[in-house]
Amino acid sequence: MSRSSVVGSVMFLMVSGMAGAQTLDLSTYLSQVKEKGPEYRSARKALEGYSKQSRQQDLAFSPTLDVSYGHMDDQQEQLIPFNGDRTQADELKASLSNQLPWGPKLSVGYSFRHITVSNAAPFILSPYYSVAPTASLSLPLFKDFLGAQTRAGADKVRTQFESAAQGAGFQSGGALFNAKVAYWNLALLRAEKGIRQDTLERSQKIQEWTKRRVARNLADPPDALQAEASVRVAELDLQMAAERERTARLDFNRLRGVEQEGVLEELEGLEASLSSVKVEIPAQVPDRQDLLSSERTAASQKAAYDEAHQNIFPDITLMASWTGGSLDGGGATPGDLGIANGEAFQNKNPIYQVGAKFSLPLDVFTASRVSEGYQANSESAQLAYENKRIEVSQQWKDLKDRLGDADKRLEMAAQIETIQKKKADEERRRLELGRTTQFQLLSFENDYALARLRRLSLVLEKLSLLAQAQWWLASEK
Repeated sequence: MSRSSVVGSVMFLMVSGMAGAQTLDLSTYLSQVKEKGPEYRSARKALEGYSKQSRQQDLAFSPTLDVSYGHMDDQQEQLIPFNGDRTQADELKASLSNQLPWGPKLSVGYSFRHITVSNAAPFILSPYYSVAPTASLSLPLFKDFLGAQTRAGADKVRTQFESAAQGAGFQSGGALFNAKVAYWNLALLRAEKGIRQDTLERSQKIQEWTKRRVARNLADPPDALQAEASVRVAELDLQMAAERERTARLDFNRLRGVEQEGVLEELEGLEASLSSVKVEIPAQVPDRQDLLSSERTAASQKAAYDEAHQNIFPDITLMASWTGGSLDGGGATPGDLGIANGEAFQNKNPIYQVGAKFSLPLDVFTASRVSEGYQANSESAQLAYENKRIEVSQQWKDLKDRLGDADKRLEMAAQIETIQKKKADEERRRLELGRTTQFQLLSFENDYALARLRRLSLVLEKLSLLAQAQWWLASEK
């Protein structure tokens, strides 16, 4: 069996196997990508994670409740016999503290102790309760004034995650763009295989016709060799198209989370996809998510500089606290705790504390240089954002121009394909009448096949541009 027969048989089996295949439209394929595609799902999970982590620093301004309980049993020998030989204490503490965004730190608390002294002198009351409500405030007056450093640190972390979330959102849109292009690329390569198969069949017919003419001395042997060479070239083109189609199948399946090589479904034709893909192109540049990511990165670097810059200032903090106190003993009945509580909150035996803390970094030179480094990073990030903004603007203008050019080239390619088909058909009839050569017909047939492929390639190019516009305009949030 000749190589042409083998290739023909393989193509027949492939076409026969796909004859009853179910059509997989683009929307269904994209649903598969969203459901099982690892590239898309990875980007979406990253987007979800970064979006939630962006609120991480809000915890720094959330109130915190601390509760503790302890029991002490002290049986050490006492230097003063009046103190007894054993002291037991149960202590419960609770405090609520909060760091406010504008600087102050507030804390309120409550504690009580139940103390029992064994074998103490009669004038030492036991057991008894000790109750102490507390309230405290600290306020920075210079460094971190009005919470400048604290908020800068929170903004730094928040904008870092926001930048990463925008980047992940852009990547998820890119995964869908890649899936669309993979779908259309596979459709193109399947169409190319059909065209290459058609070209092969045409070349085989010409070869058989030429062989008969040579056998009848109506053509020279070089004509038969030329016809055979054209068949071999067509077989090579078909083989290369099949190899490209196999690679496209792998990419097609990878994006939807399938490890197999085969794609049994039929795909929509490129022309059908072109008629269904509609995009409204606005005049203004869209806020692409990669641009928003760059803007958030610049904001994060600015916050990092603001945070580091505070380290060159001295720390002056004003502190004030109040502690209420009471003791109640003489039987330790349940009512004693209530009496102790009442006395403690009546401010009968308070403790007031007021103070200030001063802290000055001695290596101001190093702190200043570090701050300058953060400032340089901030300026660099801002310049990168400006560059990205210009890049996005230029890319958007170029995309609109290329879409307009694609329509013009598609129209021209369609006209050329029509002309090449008519030319090849007319040349075939001329050959049957003996008014031309088989070499001329082979050349025309090849021109027609290339025109068909060129038009389909331009259809794919326009579809890719439209998909890119959809990506940039509607990146998933």
